[in-house]
Amino acid sequence: MAWIKPSRLLTAPDSHVTALDDQRATLEIQGLFCGICANRVSDSLANLKGVESASCNLETAQAEVQLSSSVDEAALRQAVLDAAIAQPLRLAVERAVRAVGL
Repeated sequence: MAWIKPSRLLTAPDSHVTALDDQRATLEIQGLFCGICANRVSDSLANLKGVESASCNLETAQAEVQLSSSVDEAALRQAVLDAAIAQPLRLAVERAVRAVGL
């Protein structure tokens, strides 16, 4: 079993768009370390306006996005960042609030 180093948990994934046209986008994502993160990235990208579907492959460190209309490159990158930081942070805060009874 491979252990995840704590420093990897604190590093936000970095993404850049390697291909973008009116129908599809491909993002290379560095810093994904588990399938849960890859699923979060897929969901976050799929929820963007103008995205028809999205899938993130942990092994290739790439996300493939099918577009229904044009999407800004910055929005794609922000969706990756939101999935990696905002969702886990929100869940951690919710757990802490429940633990103290608020």
